Amino acid sequence: MNGRWHNLVIEAQFATELVRAGISAVCELPMNPNQLDALGYDRMYPLNVGLHMYTSGLERLYKLALACHGFASTGTFASVRKYGHQLSKLTDALDGLDMAGFNSYNPEYLDRVDDEYGDELLEWLERFASGDGRYEILDSLSREDADVLTWDMWVEFCSRGVVSEDVAQSISLRTAIGSALTDVCIANDLESVAYPALEAATRPLYTPSAAVGLAMYRRARRPAEVLASVTNYTSAELPILREAVNTLTQTTDNFFAYDIAGVSDREPVIQELIRHGETFVMPSDDVEDDDWTDKPE
Repeated sequence: MNGRWHNLVIEAQFATELVRAGISAVCELPMNPNQLDALGYDRMYPLNVGLHMYTSGLERLYKLALACHGFASTGTFASVRKYGHQLSKLTDALDGLDMAGFNSYNPEYLDRVDDEYGDELLEWLERFASGDGRYEILDSLSREDADVLTWDMWVEFCSRGVVSEDVAQSISLRTAIGSALTDVCIANDLESVAYPALEAATRPLYTPSAAVGLAMYRRARRPAEVLASVTNYTSAELPILREAVNTLTQTTDNFFAYDIAGVSDREPVIQELIRHGETFVMPSDDVEDDDWTDKPE
């Protein structure tokens, strides 16, 4: 193992976490149609944060996949600097790869994504990645012709997205988990102690945002699967990077449940929540502190 071997692992882990964190951020964007006009700036800027992370991670995944395909095929890493931030050209380059000689665990993920957003979503992501979207707010301060379009396009994408029943259930479970944890902390006078954990656990997910976030996930899953396949025991000089990107090579439903909603094994979670709802009793406000925990002699 040499320094390059370790660098490949670090870069794959870095790209994976950027993509995951970016998708998580956009799935929490409030998209209730009746409240959009009343959204404050504090509820809107996380879109830019999420897109900054996601597009950086997606670009890195593409370039890693192309570079490692070159090494596995010819013994030399393919040069990728020429692509810059052009996600569409990186996607086209992936289209041209010969994957016939590689063992893919999920060959269905190697195809170009075809869903309700088509290439329009990729073009929007490229606009942000290349700078026109990333710097549009700063540009608008000094240029009258600068278009600030990122948020409006996000709202439009959210208006036509749908999610599976499984994803919808994961969103409901996330809400129920947050409520149950809040109950327990209040009952045990641990609200201040648990505040950071509760704040994360009770942050809502929004179905329209999740629909677009998962379309973004599918576009990252393709280069992740290519990267995992071309490094799967193809060379002693290439680490097996499936272990680094496996978060991004799941089904859409499983990725959302495990890595966005934070739902582990669904059935035990449901049973525990049912049991909590049937047996938990919040201590009365008129009972002295700690008295409710006293058991009869």
